[in-house]
Amino acid sequence: MAFDLLNMGTQGVLTAQRQLNTTSHNINNVNTEGYSRQSVVQKTNDPVWWGGNQYGTGVHAAEVRRGYDQFATNELNLTTTNLSYATEREGQLGRLDNMLANSAKKIPEDMNSWYDAVKAMSDTPNDMGARTVVLEKSKMVAAGLNDNFNVLSRQKSETSEVLSRTLNRVNDIAKELVDVHKALVKTPIAGHDNDLLDRHQNLINELSEYTKVTVTRKNDESFNIMIGSGHTLVSGTEASELRMVNGKPDPQQTRLAIVEGQSLKVINNEDIGGKMAALFQYRDETLNHAMDEIGRIAMGFSHSVNELQQQGLDLNGQVGTEMFRDMNDPAIAASRAMLPAGSDAKLKVFVEDLSAVKVGEYDLTFDGSQHTLALPDGSNQKVIPSGNPPAFSVDGFRVEMDAPMRAGEKIILRPTRTAAGDISVAMTDPAKIAAQSYLSSATKTQGEADFSITAKGGLSEFQVAVSPDASQFAVLDMKGNILQQPLPYPPAGEVVVGGTGFTLSGGAVGGDVFAVSLNPADGDNGNLIKMQGLQTNKFMDDGRSTVIDVYQGLNTEMGVQKASAARLKEVGIVEKQAAEGRVAEIAGVNLDEEAANMMKFQQAYMASSRIMTVANETFDTLLNASR
Repeated sequence: MAFDLLNMGTQGVLTAQRQLNTTSHNINNVNTEGYSRQSVVQKTNDPVWWGGNQYGTGVHAAEVRRGYDQFATNELNLTTTNLSYATEREGQLGRLDNMLANSAKKIPEDMNSWYDAVKAMSDTPNDMGARTVVLEKSKMVAAGLNDNFNVLSRQKSETSEVLSRTLNRVNDIAKELVDVHKALVKTPIAGHDNDLLDRHQNLINELSEYTKVTVTRKNDESFNIMIGSGHTLVSGTEASELRMVNGKPDPQQTRLAIVEGQSLKVINNEDIGGKMAALFQYRDETLNHAMDEIGRIAMGFSHSVNELQQQGLDLNGQVGTEMFRDMNDPAIAASRAMLPAGSDAKLKVFVEDLSAVKVGEYDLTFDGSQHTLALPDGSNQKVIPSGNPPAFSVDGFRVEMDAPMRAGEKIILRPTRTAAGDISVAMTDPAKIAAQSYLSSATKTQGEADFSITAKGGLSEFQVAVSPDASQFAVLDMKGNILQQPLPYPPAGEVVVGGTGFTLSGGAVGGDVFAVSLNPADGDNGNLIKMQGLQTNKFMDDGRSTVIDVYQGLNTEMGVQKASAARLKEVGIVEKQAAEGRVAEIAGVNLDEEAANMMKFQQAYMASSRIMTVANETFDTLLNASR
């Protein structure tokens, strides 16, 4: 019995010593990031039978258990991903909102300065100084819009760079996880190295900031690590690689892909979660939307001014020319169609009705027999190009197909994306500002038809009258005599009478009369008055908004999105703190508790030592008794 007593005392001392060592380890690592509290699991030794009775044989340390709960850890990973997304989203929107807030003053101020200059010129329409000021203000408006476009373009490039750096870090984490897995399977008890598991969880915590993470255990006690909606990044001791691949058809709009064997699988940006999802959303949705809206503003301002320029006479008595570069310049129209690499198709996108133009991308596909257009709102519609060249119209723009698409091709149409970068002042001579209106006071219209002089010839004064039923029109002199017999309305193209050409669009009502005088009138400012009216004319958004209204609407929209992201971040902080609290309850080190354990195990150690002393004394007594 003395020998058994000594054995039990020895095992008690060893067990208490392991408890003290583990408690000390916990205390030492209380400030170590990612450390999980460890505890020694004690178990009773197998008993022995003697004389028909069972006798205990003491205790042993069965294992050192790591504080861990799969559910709590998964919840922490998810809340980390959500908070990282919200934090990045708020930060990006904050930068954009600040930029737009500054521009919200500059762009309207530049446009209002232009209107003020036009108003000043209307007082002295022949003054070259006043004309020069209008031209300089035009350059200011164009430069301000160019600056906005350039800032947004730089932000897109910078966001792509951040995505690339983040991607590299994710790949590095995958390699580090593989190293941990290799070490885990080599441990004496596979997968049970507590400190390695802490390191593993630290890597998972960081990975969760970048993307949604799912962790499952394998039979060899390593792990499968999946990202997004189930893409395997790490499988045991093998890691996949993430790459950025060129977008199709736009190579600049890179996509996320994962290497699977010998192939690349593109990952849906919306499924990835975390910081990377926020970066993709900012680059591909938010910035594109802002560029589309600012482009629409640039087109609205420049085109409305150009239209009025062509409805007046300049200081030399000639029909006005464009003040700004034509928004439907063939080179610009061609740049609005993003073709896939190697495509032989040739498309041009001409904006015809600014009030109907919507922002966003249109995806045009061809299956060999049918063209399908995917609209920004997610709906699809079949389109049938017709005419020569084949063309179709939708949402205020016309697409001309000078060379056909191949079967299976996809082309992205962006009607307004680059317009703020394309705007520039085409006029160099202030004398060419068309101050005089060639439509006289005798003009009486109630419809919405557009009338423009295309060529000034021998006929300088005339009227174009629409029949009462709006089925025909005729050209009359100012006394009502017929110069051109009635023709079907609306005319198919340019009409030339007496060497003077004009165009007349649909939209007139019966009885509309356009009275034209192409004779120079000194001091006439009728066209300048119309230009001033552009400041308050609501010709955007189906007649609901002015040009400045559109910009202020964009600024407000970004502010609302920023506030929404801030609220999402606040919720994310609360949820993550709650998840961290649950993990801390299970895996965190409590110094008060550890101090109490230290005292408890110290007493156990001392008590077990006393058992050993008693065993020795008993053994000595037996030896002495036998002498």
